[in-house]
Amino acid sequence: MKFLEQISLSGMNPSDVLVNGILAILILIVGIFVGKIFFIGLKKTLKKLEIEKSIRPSFVNLFEIVVKWSIYLVFISLALNRLGIVALTKIFANMLIAIPSFIGALILLGIGFAIAIYLKDVIEESEVTGWKMFSNIIFCFVLYVFGIYSLKAALLFLAESTTNFIIIIFTIAYALAAIISIGGTSELFRRIKKI
Repeated sequence: MKFLEQISLSGMNPSDVLVNGILAILILIVGIFVGKIFFIGLKKTLKKLEIEKSIRPSFVNLFEIVVKWSIYLVFISLALNRLGIVALTKIFANMLIAIPSFIGALILLGIGFAIAIYLKDVIEESEVTGWKMFSNIIFCFVLYVFGIYSLKAALLFLAESTTNFIIIIFTIAYALAAIISIGGTSELFRRIKKI
């Protein structure tokens, strides 16, 4: 009985709830149907383009699954919107923003890693005095820059102050890791003792 009272207080009568519930279920069924058709079409298109020859099959599978679930999430969000459940609708809206953000962040990290490896190899081939230390510094710096941009892209849906706090924590952790990898742990402890 309390549920019916809450519905009437929110301005919806029980018949509206029933109609919206049925429409939400229909939206979900259509979403599953559209997601599966799109997934099958994408799989066939990628197979015809022979993408798996140039990109790892696991990455192609990940891309297909992300596209399929993005479609599912859009339809789940539409169904929840139809039901009028504001809190859940906001959560799914954030998820719809987060998924492409995370994919973009992973792509940025991959590009950054490729550039860092390339620059490290170029410096090592030059064999300039101190090339080993310099190549490690460049490698760590490029990874750090792309890591920061990746974090900003991945955390796009969070407040800027929260993102900045996470970046500061990441910077401290990364700096310690870089010092250890470049100079070694014994070098780090020797310098700390001098301070």
